[in-house]
Amino acid sequence: MRLPVTTATRDAARRASAPRGIYYGWVLVVALGITTVVSYGTSYYLFGVLIVPMDHDLGWSRAGISGAYALGVVLAGLLGVPIGRAVDRRGARLLMTAGSALGGLSLLGLSGVHALWQFYLLWAGGLGLANALTFYPVTFTIIANWFDRRRGGALALLTLLGGLASPIFVPLAGSLAAHLGWRAALVVLGLLQLGIALPLHALLVRRHPEDLGLRPDGATTAPQRQSTPLTGLTLQEAVRQAAFWTLTAAYALAMLASSVILVHAVAYLIGQGYGGALAATIVGVVGLASLPGRFLLNLLSDRVGPQPLLALCLAAQAIGVVLLLHGASVGWLIAYIIVYGGAFGAISPLRAAVMANHFGRRAYGSITALQGVPVALAAGVGPLLAGVLYDHLGGYTLPFELCAGAFLLAGLAVALTPRPSVGSTHLSER
Repeated sequence: MRLPVTTATRDAARRASAPRGIYYGWVLVVALGITTVVSYGTSYYLFGVLIVPMDHDLGWSRAGISGAYALGVVLAGLLGVPIGRAVDRRGARLLMTAGSALGGLSLLGLSGVHALWQFYLLWAGGLGLANALTFYPVTFTIIANWFDRRRGGALALLTLLGGLASPIFVPLAGSLAAHLGWRAALVVLGLLQLGIALPLHALLVRRHPEDLGLRPDGATTAPQRQSTPLTGLTLQEAVRQAAFWTLTAAYALAMLASSVILVHAVAYLIGQGYGGALAATIVGVVGLASLPGRFLLNLLSDRVGPQPLLALCLAAQAIGVVLLLHGASVGWLIAYIIVYGGAFGAISPLRAAVMANHFGRRAYGSITALQGVPVALAAGVGPLLAGVLYDHLGGYTLPFELCAGAFLLAGLAVALTPRPSVGSTHLSER
């Protein structure tokens, strides 16, 4: 018996069978790459640039300033659980649009803060929620749904574009803060969030390829009343897997360490005698050095698998931190940029691919969101503890040494996690 063909299914079939048409998944990759640059550049990579000028202007301690970042990361991780479930069930379009609006308005509000509680409210509360709605956990969920066989290439392109966030926005924020002041810099960055990320999220984000009569990677499928069941584990099934917990521990350690470097690298370099704008530029160059790794290593992951590459990149980050501790020497600093930057860029997309390989796409958003809670706690605690240690010790040597050890332990945990077998039951149609 033939199923009735509605206008929606007829339109979906026409779009799906269009010859020479560009698969909409690639449109999403490019659009989300651009919004990632803006979303991360105006918050995640911005914070380290603000520490020294806010310390000088407002007299707040490094620990006090870092606490806002820590609280924001933790709140984003906690909010990621309901957000991940909502993305799985209803899609990300409305959520990401609201996140961009909130992020831009929070930055405008931050330009006028004079009390520490105001800073915490707008950074931790406003930007914390905005980041939970717009960052990689949400965009990776979208890409994991739109791609399967070509997931590594799609993640490579997404993060190659997203990797421009630090080389563009860290030097830009540093220059704006140096020439206009940090308050005016926040106004400019808030307007960029509202003018670029918000309309792209509102106009282009879509949910599943099945909604357009497609399969992941662009394969066509006949119009049906109900969408094809998604593959993979449920959230309840995933948490019963040992791999979920070993990978979560690894990611928590890695994010603890990388957050310390991200938040305190500019301040560390200023302490080594570099000017504020130059220190921000150096951190931005790390992002530039990450671009080849973001693309090439994730393309390679489609051939050799993402898990061993992820373990190697985490170990390379540990080596990079050791090189950074010799940052007073230009030669060691260049080595740090190459080693740490090359590994840093590949971490997030490799992690996303590892999670998709282990758990499938049926509840990808919910699974990674639940994992994000302990990961966010670690990412928040790291910079806060580093700030406390700096206030007591007057330097960053011990915090950075602990970061190197955390990266090594994370790499070991990933390497020891059994890789999913090809054709394992949790990746079959359920």
